[in-house]
Order: sequence, then structure tokens, then C-alpha cells
Amino acid sequence: MVWKILSALSAVCLGTACYFAWANQKLLVEERKRESFANDNLTEMRSHIAKAEEAKKSRETQRDMANQELETTKTSVTDFAAKVQSAEQELAAVKTNLEQTAKVVAQNQKLIDDAGDIKALLAQIDIIKKERAEAESALANQTQHLAAAQERVTSLTNAAKEAEEREARGRRGIVDDDFTAKVAHSYTDWGFVVLNKGNGGGVFANADLEVKRGKDVVAKLKVRDVEQNSSVADLVKGSLAEGEHIRTGDLVVAASEQSAKTAAAKAPDGAAAPAAGAPATPAPAGAPAMGADPFGAAPAPAPAGAPAMGADPFGAAPAPAPAPAGAPAMGADPFGAAPPATPPAGGAKPPSTADPFGTAPPPAK
Repeated sequence: MVWKILSALSAVCLGTACYFAWANQKLLVEERKRESFANDNLTEMRSHIAKAEEAKKSRETQRDMANQELETTKTSVTDFAAKVQSAEQELAAVKTNLEQTAKVVAQNQKLIDDAGDIKALLAQIDIIKKERAEAESALANQTQHLAAAQERVTSLTNAAKEAEEREARGRRGIVDDDFTAKVAHSYTDWGFVVLNKGNGGGVFANADLEVKRGKDVVAKLKVRDVEQNSSVADLVKGSLAEGEHIRTGDLVVAASEQSAKTAAAKAPDGAAAPAAGAPATPAPAGAPAMGADPFGAAPAPAPAGAPAMGADPFGAAPAPAPAPAGAPAMGADPFGAAPPATPPAGGAKPPSTADPFGTAPPPAK
């Protein structure tokens, strides 16, 4: 009996379970349909969201472009406004210039009306221009003549100054610093030399000269007599080394120290300068015993080893015999002239002053 009840209860429970299983199966099918519908909706929503994002980006891009166009438009408007303002200013300036031009035209028209015949005035202006051109041409010609005259005056003034300076140097016995000459004849034993230049070559009396060989100064000279193309210079005592001789062809230059310049520098203010053309004072070095100077200088004492009295400085043979007893030793002429006559009472006759170069003898001192 119990098992029947239990079997009935089991059958009821099984039936109930089958019913609920069938009901749940139906609900499951519906839920699956709902799930499939939800998934489809989700996919569609995602597609709509993607499209919405793309549309948003496109709208944003369009918005940026619109903003750029707006900024560009604002800039263009600003530039256009500036151009309009500048054009207005230019227009105002043009109006002002137009007004001024109109005033000038009115004034010129008034002047034209007051002037009368313009053609006659133009013809008169042409005549005045021609006269002005002729006057300017004449003025230019006169200016050129004046400039040429001034140049001639300047040239003559400079030449006169150079001549005055040369004459002053000549009076003082100063040669140019770049002066050069040659020894034409050397008479070292007689204490003088002959130079190949004279007045025409810039030599002045009492000028200080030096004899050079290469860079060495061999001797010093003092100009005594000057002619046009030659001159005679005395050898300064002590300037020539012992045993040395001045040679023909030696170079002669201006002395580094001119005695005239030194004397002028040492002279006190107001002191009188030495007389121009004063005779040379230094005694010739190495003068021979006879002491007869052909240019009239005072005889010098005979040094040791002087040449014989009859020796000729020009290379002539020596005298065959010494002067006879009683003949004056100092009167012998080194150039072969006859011995002087017996000196008169009251004083000895000076030695012969005959110039072997043909010049007049100097006056007696």
C-alpha cells in the first residue's frame, strides 16, 4: 500500500518535473531568442556608435576648417581695412596735391597773363643764355691764362729761390750734399789736387770736400781756386795717412761736416758771418822743402824727406845741378820758371806766384 502511495507520489513528481522541464525549455528558447536579439541590437548599436564617431570627427574637421577660414577672413578683413585706410590717406594727399597744383596753375596762369608775349620772352632768354655761355667761356679762358701765369710765376720764383740759395751756398763755400767729382790731377807731394769740375759743376771756393775710395775717406780737401770747368783744392793737413797718395780718378764728395755750417751754428746771435770768399787757411800737408806754391801761398817749412828743389810735380826730369851759391833757396819755381832777381834792399822778394794753369796771379797780400 505504501509502495503504491510512493509510486503515485513519484508519478506526480515526475509529471510535475516533466511539466516544469517543458516550461523551462520553452523559456530557454525564448531567452535564447531574446539573447540573439540583444546581440543583434548590440552589434547594430556598435555600428551606429562607430558611424557616430566618424561623423563626429568629420564634423570636428569641418569645424576646424571653418575656424581657419574664419581667422583667414578676419585677417583679410583687417588687411582690407588697413588698405582702405591707406587708400583714404592717399586720396586725401592726392586731393591736397591737387588743390596745391590748382593754386600753382592759377598763379602761373596769372604770371603768364602778366608776362604778355611768351615767345618774345623765350627769345630774350635764349639771347641771355648765349651771352652767359660766351661770358663763361671767356672767363674760363682768362682763368686758364691766369693759372698758366701763376705757374710761370711760381716756376720763376722757385728758380730765383734756387739761384739765391745756390749763390748763398757759393758765398759761404757749401756744396750740395749729393755733389760728386773726380780727381783730374793729383799733386799729393805739393799738397793740392785738380778736380774735373768747376763753377759749372757746383764747386765753390772754400768748400770742404772728401776723397773716398769705396766707403773709406782717404783725405779731406779745401777748395782754393775755381774756374768754369776745373778747380784746385788743397789737402787738409793731417787728413791723409802717411805713405798714402791721392790718385787720379779718385771720387770726391761733399764733406760730412761743412766748416761754414759749423761756424754759422757756433756764431753768437748778431755776430757777423765770415767774409765770403776768404782764402783757405790750412797749410798743405807734405809740402816740399822749396815751399814755392804756384798759387801764391806762404812757403811752408821743409819736412824730412822732401823732394829735391828741382823736382817737377808734372813729371819733368830733375834739374841737372843745384842752384849756384848765393841763389835764394826759397825762390825756385817748381814749374821751371827762371829764378827771381836779387831781392831789393829792405826785404826779401816773395816767391814766384805764376799759375801753371794760365790764370792771373793773385794780388799780393
